[in-house]
Amino acid sequence: MQRALKFLLVAPLFGLTTAAHVHAQTPTLQELFGFNCTSTSCPDGKEPDALILASDGNLYGAAEYSNTATGVAGGGTIFKMTPAGQITVLYTFPENQSTGLFPNGYSPVAIAEGSDGMLYGAASVGGSTSASAGTLWRISKGGTGFQVLVRYCTSCSTGGFPDSIVAGSDGNLYGTTGYGGKYPSSGICESLGCGVVFKLTTSGAYTVLHAFNGTSETSEPVGVIQATDGNLYGSTAGNLSEGSVFKVTPSGQFSTLHLFGSGTYAPAGITQASNGLLYGFSHVVSAPTIEFFNITTGGSFQNLAQITQPLFKQFGVAPVIQASDGNFWTATAEGGTGNWGRVLALSSSGTIVQSLSFNSANGSFPTGQLVQIPNGTIYGTTVKGGKTSSGTAASGVIYTVTGLPAR
Repeated sequence: MQRALKFLLVAPLFGLTTAAHVHAQTPTLQELFGFNCTSTSCPDGKEPDALILASDGNLYGAAEYSNTATGVAGGGTIFKMTPAGQITVLYTFPENQSTGLFPNGYSPVAIAEGSDGMLYGAASVGGSTSASAGTLWRISKGGTGFQVLVRYCTSCSTGGFPDSIVAGSDGNLYGTTGYGGKYPSSGICESLGCGVVFKLTTSGAYTVLHAFNGTSETSEPVGVIQATDGNLYGSTAGNLSEGSVFKVTPSGQFSTLHLFGSGTYAPAGITQASNGLLYGFSHVVSAPTIEFFNITTGGSFQNLAQITQPLFKQFGVAPVIQASDGNFWTATAEGGTGNWGRVLALSSSGTIVQSLSFNSANGSFPTGQLVQIPNGTIYGTTVKGGKTSSGTAASGVIYTVTGLPAR
């Protein structure tokens, strides 16, 4: 289940930037930090795929696996990173040695900063029983006060296998689970439920805003954003058979804005641009391409461009962000020179204006959400490749793209 959910990437809260289309210099891709992992020790974790910029100017993220110097398994880490690349591990998800379970969950895949300054996140799998299906948690930016707020299970109407969490402009947190919720006839949604959209308050109160029915509403949401109108917007993978773009009001009123059509799904969440439109990607299962689209909050949809891009279910494409140059930046886990993945910048019409390739030595298979800090530098993660500070092979990296104008 862990790998089946890998492509469900974290969707961003809209972050509007000014459109300054002149680059200070040519954008450059380089590794910043390589995760060191041997057969007995992964002290910082490995395979990072969640990263945010917090109010204190530091970046915080999650790595999906870890283990200690003694070889005891860990279920991943939560870490702090300075913009210069100094990593501090705040928390390691522990294993119960007697049961082999990870009581607080494992494989963290999403993180957000709440209005109270605490970090909130999702562990996509694991928990205190064999029927567990992930957790939502909270921890301070100093690494203290870790607390599990929500526990999911494989038969929970509250959801299961969470895949995203974002901070809303109203002070609440919102997110999605890939499964759980409604359990229609056998076989639909892999008999695990079809996913939910949820609200979480900073006091820990959890509410299911909508549970997908797996048919007319499709299934398997891959994240939501809270747009400038206060409503939530997101997209679905639809078990790879048919995905959608949807809207949920803060009170839980649901509507489908667009269905992609048979065999077409959303491999990542959507974002809202400075023009108010929502942007994202769809993928036809039978074709080595992705479609870059936009859609109004009222449901007027258009495909902007078709990009040749191989995609697999496990490794897909990150949600776009609108950066300080006005372009839409994303990362694709494959493609580029050598097929190690690449970072792309697209114009508002869908033209590729930058394509920066990984070469394995500087990372490979970028899957995580991109983040831009005020000086213009973009940060992202890869789940494979790279070099450690000692020159050995790394197990994923944090990378930067420099050369963009300051925000």
